[in-house]
Amino acid sequence: MSKATVKKLHWRSKVQESFVPLGGASGELGVAIGGGADYGEFPFVTAAPGGGATVGDIILEIGGTPVLGLTLGDVRGVLNSCPHPIRIKTVLPGSTLCKDLRLYLSKCFTPGSMDSQLQQVIRENLYLRAVPCTTRQPRDGEISGVDYNFVSILSIFTFSI
Repeated sequence: MSKATVKKLHWRSKVQESFVPLGGASGELGVAIGGGADYGEFPFVTAAPGGGATVGDIILEIGGTPVLGLTLGDVRGVLNSCPHPIRIKTVLPGSTLCKDLRLYLSKCFTPGSMDSQLQQVIRENLYLRAVPCTTRQPRDGEISGVDYNFVSILSIFTFSI
């Protein structure tokens, strides 16, 4: 297969940009979303009564903000905070970029490639919600579960068994 053919088949060549309309007199958004990192999935369109997106499409960006690797609540927060009309970038799931976030992150891509860069964006977004663990004692003002998860060495060994 030639390089030109491979590039045409890559998910990047199938990215769609559209605008999310407001739904009728109620002023609700014309799109519903599901998935999210908390479910181990990319965010995706679950309903699009106002058009502008296709049900099942993976949402890459909302209003210029990359949302891959964000929790569903965070994706909804980005969606609700954008000025109208809301511009979204989506792509139809395929063999490389499917709804399974964990599967995509487990794949090895050429360093510097579009997929490798996307994996890095996803990891950065995932780390926004990560709370590191430490075996040291809390310092003044530190809150367990916010600044760190303070654990004992015994709990680490119990967890690994």
